[in-house]
Amino acid sequence: MRTFSQIGAAICCAVVLASAPSAALAQEQSIQERIFYHRAVEAMIWGIPLLSYKGYRDALVEAGVGENDVGYYSKIQDWKFQTATPNNTTPYIMFHWNIEDGPIVVEIPPATEDVGVFGTLMDSWQRALDDVGGKGRDGGRGAKYLMLPKGYTGALLPGAFVYEQRTNNGWGLLRAVIKDTSEESLAKAAEYVRGIKIYPLAESANPKTEYVDLYGTLLEMTPVLDGGAYAELHAFLQEELVEPGNHTMMGLLAGIGIKKNEPFEPAPKAQAVFDSAAPEALEYMIEQYHRAYSRPVYPGKKWSTLLPPGGVETGLTYEYPSYFDYDAKGALYYAVITSVKTFGSATYYVGLAEDPDGAWLDGGQNYKLTVPADVPATDFWAVTAYDLQTASYIREVEKGSVDSNLADLQTNADGSVDVYFGPKAPEGKESNWIPTDPKGRFFLLFRFYGPERAAFDGSFELNDIERLE
Repeated sequence: MRTFSQIGAAICCAVVLASAPSAALAQEQSIQERIFYHRAVEAMIWGIPLLSYKGYRDALVEAGVGENDVGYYSKIQDWKFQTATPNNTTPYIMFHWNIEDGPIVVEIPPATEDVGVFGTLMDSWQRALDDVGGKGRDGGRGAKYLMLPKGYTGALLPGAFVYEQRTNNGWGLLRAVIKDTSEESLAKAAEYVRGIKIYPLAESANPKTEYVDLYGTLLEMTPVLDGGAYAELHAFLQEELVEPGNHTMMGLLAGIGIKKNEPFEPAPKAQAVFDSAAPEALEYMIEQYHRAYSRPVYPGKKWSTLLPPGGVETGLTYEYPSYFDYDAKGALYYAVITSVKTFGSATYYVGLAEDPDGAWLDGGQNYKLTVPADVPATDFWAVTAYDLQTASYIREVEKGSVDSNLADLQTNADGSVDVYFGPKAPEGKESNWIPTDPKGRFFLLFRFYGPERAAFDGSFELNDIERLE
């Protein structure tokens, strides 16, 4: 499996080489060459939700989590969980299925006094089928969720919630809701996980599910947007359904050699174009997500909302009656790997990728964020740093977050908290410090767990980050 650690330097180089061609260069290229290049860029923007799912699924399979198995964390995940913007305050639960051969059942157990669950069941385009757990369809009472192939007319499962799935592949990404991260609470969460079952409807009389502890396993889930990504996209399209709304895009893909039921054999000249086009598509999505689509949360400050416009109205599908906004969806799914139907009830997030002067946050610099007192979060707040390139945890960094539940968190006399970021901790401030990679850019997510009204109505504001000399 290709990883960012293996080819990150090559990608950075390719992004530089793939900058917009000069007028002289454009004149040297034929119109066919220019169209081929731009179609290759568009292919990555359109296909990033599928590539993200494929990366998730393939990494789980490599770790021993096959179809209808359940992968979980017996301890809080660390940087080895390489996926888009995960948290490291609640343990994750992950699984995947395929309905090509018939319906699949996902069984969520009732919440206990100590453990609940929150998360979403999705198709491979990352369109939510439904949320599950305490804030989801079953309201914490537990339920059976039945996923059907399109046009299915066979038997159903009495009492189950039923969904017609638009793709062959589906998956779930859940978080265990526990009161703290003590060994006792984590053990109770692991016990709860064994009540989750995924199985074919045909085997409902005697369902069997395997459970795999993923703690300590390196999961390379983030899709690598280099020249090899086109072969990855081609391979996944061979196993998936093509919906009528994507026929035009499939025509665009055919123009660069990606066709359903045909081999993908790019000539060396085409592969050279792919090697430049994919990294430029990534850089475009970074710019779109963190700048073009960002909307300030607090007047005059750099903290922004996390959804490109239209996300709430379309349930993160970006499917409108007359068009599919794959540009906005591509930008979103560079940075996230799950959609939800319930917005802002369990958690509320805001993001920051720039300093007050508009420069990207630089892992080689030192910064301070002063979190005001009385953050409007019923449970706790947390701030997490992510690699700008991958939107995942900064690699090889053991501590990715600072949260208000930390036993050794240093608090100022007025109740505010100073959080530090940089390659080296300020002396005596190690407990309030998040390390960064001096060779890369990064961004922050600030999470309100159990957000209160003040988190939304503007009466509470986060401060901008300060650069320290």
